[in-house]
Formats: sequence, structure tokens, C-alpha cells
Amino acid sequence: MRILIPSDVFPPDGRGGAAWSAYALAIGLQTRGHQVRVIVPCRTPCRKPLIDHNGHLPVQRVPYAAPSIPFIQNYFRYERFWPRLAQTLMTTVRDLGGVDIIHAQHTQTAAAAVIAGASLGVPVVVTVRDHWPWDYFATGLHGNRIPHPGRSLPAIATDLIGRLGPLRGVLAWPAIPYIVAHLRKRATLLAQADAVIAPSNYIARRLTGIVDPARIHVLPNMVDIAASDAIAATPPQTTWEGTLVLFAGKLEANKGAELLIDVINDLATRQNELPPFTLLIAGDGALRPAIDRALATSGVSGRVLAWVEHDELLRLTARCDVLLFPSNWGEPLARALIEAAALGAPIIAMPTGGTPDIIRHGETGILAPTVATMVEWVIRLLNDPALRQRLGAAARATAAERFDANRLLPRYEALYTALAHRDRGGNMPTRLTARYQIH
Repeated sequence: MRILIPSDVFPPDGRGGAAWSAYALAIGLQTRGHQVRVIVPCRTPCRKPLIDHNGHLPVQRVPYAAPSIPFIQNYFRYERFWPRLAQTLMTTVRDLGGVDIIHAQHTQTAAAAVIAGASLGVPVVVTVRDHWPWDYFATGLHGNRIPHPGRSLPAIATDLIGRLGPLRGVLAWPAIPYIVAHLRKRATLLAQADAVIAPSNYIARRLTGIVDPARIHVLPNMVDIAASDAIAATPPQTTWEGTLVLFAGKLEANKGAELLIDVINDLATRQNELPPFTLLIAGDGALRPAIDRALATSGVSGRVLAWVEHDELLRLTARCDVLLFPSNWGEPLARALIEAAALGAPIIAMPTGGTPDIIRHGETGILAPTVATMVEWVIRLLNDPALRQRLGAAARATAAERFDANRLLPRYEALYTALAHRDRGGNMPTRLTARYQIH
């Protein structure tokens, strides 16, 4: 098939899980013989504005300009840019002699893909990788702290205060009409996609008020386990002493970085119960200075590595004794956890969002709902190598069964085929859709 993949983020520019999940899909499809073209928006100045070949995968970057002014910046990234990005998608499709599927990967490209697909008569798939259809800030957290089910004018007003502080939050209130209208546009355009992929049952349930349930398909993010094993076989360049506790992710409130500070402080008071260990923190963000201070004052052996290359992170993950994942937002389906499970890492995670799709407590990892229970489990696992080995082995077996690219790519292909062979009323063959319903 000929497949066009517009994605907001893509390696090497994007470092997060969304970027690597889009990359895994594109490379996997290309490996199976499909013709894949990737289109990635980039804010000027673009690092690579022209077509390049990332591992022989054609990647085209489309530049756009946006001023560094809150809300106005998003208007330029979205409403102002959508028509031009849609035109680029249409031109690319025509230059390629047509495509069978447009599969958009995130917020910015989803609307443009729907607009382009409607004009071209090409089926459009959109993958929703966070809370963008119902939350302007895409975290699903009120004030970036508390999960909340929906949006109202009072909720938006108090959310701005919670995020920006009392003065700046009130000064931002004139932007509320734009926020409301923008969310309405996101939801309206998403509802027009021919299929919407939710990476977890949690995201599928959240989408049911926006998208026709018949169009929602639960397909998890994938990992190429054989490729990850090959990368992890090389020793990491990073060094540490004792057992290794690893955290990987953005150092932001929604990713649990504030809770990580509490974990550090609690571990400091109980070091007599622990074998020698090192806490390595692979990530960067607004909370890095506070985490640096916590490590310096607590006496816990550890350091912040900032961002490390993806291959190095896989090598560290394969060798960690505990992967700590205190994320407190509604995780769609964390790539860090899927990769950790695939590499057989013992995982301790908050039971938020789609995380229970990956971890069965006590079987394939540990679900710890509080900092106190997380610390208790860190102590227990670092003192129990046999339990670590059992959890890691079960996690790896589950990843091979549910998240390996060789398992998931045929399901993506079946969905694409079903869309390409819809009848004139837009209905897909029943035999090809039954396995995709929400559960």
C-alpha cells in the first residue's frame, strides 16, 4: 500500500514517546513492503526543511512561523497553519500518484489530514496519543495537577489560574473564547476521520463522547523487540554503582517529577534498608533544578543525565534493577513502559490511564498508587533479585504477545485494507472490524 504519515513529531527532532511510536509504525510498514512517506511540521527555522532520508525513509519537513506569544502561538500553529499543511498533503499525494491511506499521528497534523482526505477522497486515520481532543493543554489535568473529566467555562478559568498563577491566569481569561472555539474545532475535525486509533482502552473510553464508537479502534503502540534487543546488547556508556533505579521522561509535573522528589526524600530516610544503589534520571524539564537540589540535599546517590540518546536509554533500561514510573496524569499508553517491558525491566508505576493495559500488579510489574507504596516496593525489589527476575520475565512475555511490531502491524494493515475497501456508504466489511471494538 501507499501510506502517507503526517506526524507532529518524528526522530531525530522529536525525543518523546509519540515521536518514537510514529517512527516504529513508519519503519515497520516500510519493512513489510509498503511505500511510506512521512511529513513533519517544523517551526522555523527548521533544522532540516527539505526532504531527507532517515534510514531510507522519506521524511519531508514543512516549515511554519509562530510568534512566541501564548495562545497566539497556538493560533499560528493550528488554525493559521492547517490549510497550508492540508495543501502540502494534497500536493504530496498527487506527486506520488495517489495514496491508499493518510494516517495522522498527533494534534497538529490530524486536522490537516482530515481536510486533505476529504478533498482527495482518501481514507484518513488519526491516532490520539494524549488528551488533545478534550483538553487544550493535552494533559487532562486541571491546573496541571488534578485529573478532571471534562471542560466548562469555570473549569477553563480556574485551570488557567492553576497553571499560570493568580495574576497571569486572570490576565489570560480573554483567551477563553479562543480556547473553547479551538477545542470545538479539534473535536469536530477528529469526528470526521474515517478511523480513530486509541492506544489504550482508557483513551478509547475518553473518545466515545467525541467520536462515533464504531470508528474507534484500540491498537496499542508497538515496539520492535528484536531491534531493541540488538541495541541493548551493547553496553551503555553511562556508569553507576550498585543496583540501578532508573527514571526516564520529561521532568514536568504531569510526568510525576514532583512525586519523584518525594520518592527521593523518602528513600533518603530509609537508606539503611537498602543495598547500595544509584538513581539515574534520564530527562529534562522545568523541575530539573528542584530534582538536582533534592538529590544534593538528601544524600541519595544519583544524578540527572538530561536527555540521552534513545539507543543509550534502551541499554540503560535493559540493565536497570527497577524502572520507576511515578506519572500521575492519565497516561495514554507510555512508550517508556512498553520498551521497559519488552526489555524485561522490573517496573514500578502509578496505575494511571492506560498503564494497567501494560502492567498486571504482582505479575508483570507493580502498580503503586502512592509515593509511600512506591517507596515500599523499591525497597522490596532492590532486596529481592528473584522477584525482580520473575516480574521482568513476565513483562517481557506480555510485551512479546501484545506489543511486538510483528503482532501489531498485520492489524494496522487489516484496518487500512478495510478502509480502502469501504462501500459507498462509508461502511467497512464486518469481518474486518469485529476485532477492533472497544473492550
